[in-house]
Amino acid sequence: EFKEHEPIEYTMKWRESIKQAIYNKDIVPFYQPIVNKKQEIIKYEALMRIKQVVGEETNYISPIYFLDTAVKTKQYEALSTEMIKQVLDKLEVCDAIISINVSYYDIKEIGLLNIIQELIKTKNTDICSRLIIEIIETSNISECEYCIEFIQIAKQAGIKIAIDDFGTGYSNFTHILDIKPDYLKIDGSLIKNIHKDENALALVKAIVEFSKKLEIKLIAEFVHNKEVFDVVKKLGIDEFQGYYFGEPKKHLPCD
Repeated sequence: EFKEHEPIEYTMKWRESIKQAIYNKDIVPFYQPIVNKKQEIIKYEALMRIKQVVGEETNYISPIYFLDTAVKTKQYEALSTEMIKQVLDKLEVCDAIISINVSYYDIKEIGLLNIIQELIKTKNTDICSRLIIEIIETSNISECEYCIEFIQIAKQAGIKIAIDDFGTGYSNFTHILDIKPDYLKIDGSLIKNIHKDENALALVKAIVEFSKKLEIKLIAEFVHNKEVFDVVKKLGIDEFQGYYFGEPKKHLPCD
């Protein structure tokens, strides 16, 4: 794991590491459980890791360390494409429901629409029905016509749509009406201290009320202890994710 002493040196080291990881197929999905109110696992989120072997030690590195570099060095596309491919392969051999993060860039630039259309063409409706696409909140999706088309086609195929990191952007509430997602995943910054932050609590209450009226299910992430879980469960949130229920792991029970 590299330490960031000098940004240019850091970027160059990671560019080489990412290049090697792509070449050696060391992009590895880890799976974090998402649970219901009874704490039963109902699905998983696939999270990207890079496998690094140093001597006899094997580490799996979080994207926190390399994703910005991958975007800067134009390696992000290859990483994202490999992750999507591996998740679709996993859905073929495993009956779990799996969600995967995608950005507007993924939808537009890596031909995610084509990948989905191929899935539909092969009549693999079972895979479609167990795939959830989490769109990362970065800008106003309603301004991205291509994204709206993608969402419509994905939903017609039976794929569920979630909006990730919800509750932090100024335009979120308005464009949700355009998208009509199946799930909203409340941003972790609002959840992690909700048991002692009255402002976060008030905002999440408003999100719950808004979502119930639109019949959109809510997922709380960053649930890291019983106190937080008790608060979000009482608020009427539907599903939960965080270290309180389980860390991301390389294997699923069906492996």
